[in-house]
Formats: sequence, C-alpha cells, structure tokens
Amino acid sequence: MENNSKWVDPTPIAIFLVGGILLGCFWPMLVGYLSPAAAPLIAGVLLASSVVFIILMVIEIRSGNLFGATLNGVFGVLLGLAPGMIFLFQFLAQAAGIEVDGRITGWYFFYVSIVLLVVGIAAGRMFWHMALVFWVLAVDIFFIALVFAGFLSHTIEPVLGWVIFAGGVYFLYMATAAFLGAMLQRPVLPVGKPLYTK
Repeated sequence: MENNSKWVDPTPIAIFLVGGILLGCFWPMLVGYLSPAAAPLIAGVLLASSVVFIILMVIEIRSGNLFGATLNGVFGVLLGLAPGMIFLFQFLAQAAGIEVDGRITGWYFFYVSIVLLVVGIAAGRMFWHMALVFWVLAVDIFFIALVFAGFLSHTIEPVLGWVIFAGGVYFLYMATAAFLGAMLQRPVLPVGKPLYTK
C-alpha cells in the first residue's frame, strides 16, 4: 500500500471558518439580532473555531507557508480564542455578580485592527481585493474598538455590523472558489489578480 504523505492545502477550511464567524457571530451580534445572553454561545463557536485554526496553523507551518500560518494564527487567537474567552469570562463574571470592565475588549480590538492592516499588505500579493477587504475590516474593527472602549456610542454598531456582513460574504465566496477550484482542478469562480507581485 502506497503511503501518501502529501498534505492538502487547508486554505478553504480556514476561509469558510472566517466567513462563519463573521456571518454567524459578529454580524448578528452587532446589528442587534442577538441579545447579550448569546455571549456564551458565541464564545463556544469562537473557541471551537480557534482549535481548528491552530491545527491549520501547524499544518501551514509544516508546509512552509508563512502567510497561511500567520493568517490562521491571527484568526485562531486574535479573532477566535481571545474574544471567545473574553465573552465567556465576562458573561460568567456578570452571572456571578462580579463587576468586570468590558472596555478591555475595545482596547484589545485596537491591536487587532493594526494586525489586519499589516495582514492586508501581505494579502495584496495574492489578490488585490483581499488586501482591500482586510483594510476595510481593519478600519471597521477600529471603530468597533472605539465603541467597546467607550469612546463612541453603541448606536453605530449596526452600521459596523453590516460591514462585517459584507466581509463574511466575501470570505464565503473566496472559500467556495478555493474549494471548488481544488476539487474540480480548474477555476470555477473568478478570483482576480494580485495587487502587486513583489
């Protein structure tokens, strides 16, 4: 029996997860479709997703793909594990009558927005529109950070949530294009060109 040690490209898995987090958690939370009581369930989705992201990060490290490894690490920890733990602990603390300062979420998201700006620069080597999406999401998350840190009113959250929705649809499209292209071994959906090659 032949031993096939080749590892497949996990990119579609990671991008499907990103779309799921944006469309299934952050978007409905920000636009008001979910109440704060959903926080532990959102935390569960984020924590479960982070496990997969971290596994994919290891696979990408093994494959020598720095961009993929960094992206999965960023999504796994910065947008999965850490927010999941914040939401869960905040909910548990409030249920136990312990006062917590939830503004830490905003300060944390300030850093996330900067990381997404940097990731967008690298994403431009793959697709021009991916760089644009990361930059738009970085600005959106910066404003979300301002809201959560207490500098802006929560009334603008629905607008910020719809930007998250657009990002989620984008990642769903890109995941579908990558998955079907790999399965059918030919381009199925157009994905465009790099912003720059060097």
